[in-house]
Amino acid sequence: MQLSETVEWGLHACLALAMMPDGARIPARALAEYHGIKPSYFSKAMQRLVSAGIVRSIEGRSGGLAMARPAEEVSLLQIVQALDDSGGFFRCTEIRQKGPCAAASKHYRAPCTIARVMHKADAAWRRVLSETSLADLRHATTQELIPGVSEATEAWLKETGAVRGL
Repeated sequence: MQLSETVEWGLHACLALAMMPDGARIPARALAEYHGIKPSYFSKAMQRLVSAGIVRSIEGRSGGLAMARPAEEVSLLQIVQALDDSGGFFRCTEIRQKGPCAAASKHYRAPCTIARVMHKADAAWRRVLSETSLADLRHATTQELIPGVSEATEAWLKETGAVRGL
């Protein structure tokens, strides 16, 4: 299974927004620049998060993006589903019912062993994401700081004037 890049962008963007002080907002273009992403692609991802009620977009000269809800109330699964939920990662096409040796369809009422295991794996993956909030990520990130990144981020934010509303 492979999720789109959009999921990675959205998760990082939401984490960045969750790390900002209350009342702060940042333009989508600046957030895209910070992550090295083309603004046009990034804005589409942000629009999906706004539509899902995870991020809010404040219009106007001092507008920008901010979290729509507290980080404790947003799970990673909600973000993934807003950006790239193509259903389960396994799609059973009932291959066992095809070919020259297949039995009559009445014998295939229950999902096969492969489908059951794959659906169980999908449920476990979704459970982990649903049990992990943005607040959990924020906490873990502050425990695993990479030397110089915080200082560089603060300097970049001041230099660009990207953060608004403080």
